[in-house]
Amino acid sequence: MKHYTTSRVITALLCTTTAALITGCGTDSSEPGANNTEPAAKAKHPFDTMASEQIDKQARESFRNTTSMRLTGKVSSNGQQVEIDLAIDVRGSCNGTVDNSLGTLHIIKKGSLVYAKAGEDYWRATFNRGMTVEQAEKMVGHFTDRWIKPPTLMAKTLGSFCDGFDSVLEILSAEPDGNATRENDATVDGRPTAVLTERTPTDTTTVYIAKEGKPYLLRATITGGNDPLDLTFTDHNKPVDTTPPPPDQILDPTTLR
Repeated sequence: MKHYTTSRVITALLCTTTAALITGCGTDSSEPGANNTEPAAKAKHPFDTMASEQIDKQARESFRNTTSMRLTGKVSSNGQQVEIDLAIDVRGSCNGTVDNSLGTLHIIKKGSLVYAKAGEDYWRATFNRGMTVEQAEKMVGHFTDRWIKPPTLMAKTLGSFCDGFDSVLEILSAEPDGNATRENDATVDGRPTAVLTERTPTDTTTVYIAKEGKPYLLRATITGGNDPLDLTFTDHNKPVDTTPPPPDQILDPTTLR
């Protein structure tokens, strides 16, 4: 399991990202019509006969076919913690929220079209960088809690939250380096998972891989070190809802003087 805590991975996660794992696996069933009054022995899952590096390799191979997912949880980098709840796909579309020290930003992106909504603290911090206090407060009054269709430069900046999928795809689909270890199985939201862990002198990365249904990555954590994270992954391959807000709720900033 190539180490997930490189600055490249963290940057991609902060821009929103990541993954699902592994090829499909099934369990044996008893033969039809078998007359057996003894309880059937619990069938082993294919993972139970695999080395951790085999599971890791299959996970990466399956991940290459993942086209979308929803990420929920916390990511930290350079001392800043970001909470995300974001559906994202390989085309750079997204819908969800990113919450940092400035407040919560809700973003919808499809192609080059970006719509954003945030509270007054977020916009005040944005406009205070290049305006007088009076000018900034006027803009804050216009923007607060309204959907904005940003001009080109702002759209590119805000849209960058949705551009991390390909970077994580490249990183997590690389060949495993054989350093992962298999831990005791666990559950994530009631679903049984296989657990792989990688330890370094500074931190520990743990991934939880579904053992029922399609074996997707359901959770990843990094503890210790400077960039801890705790993310859950749902809605694998589910289309991202990029329906724009109603036109009467959208402010076009280019109409403001």
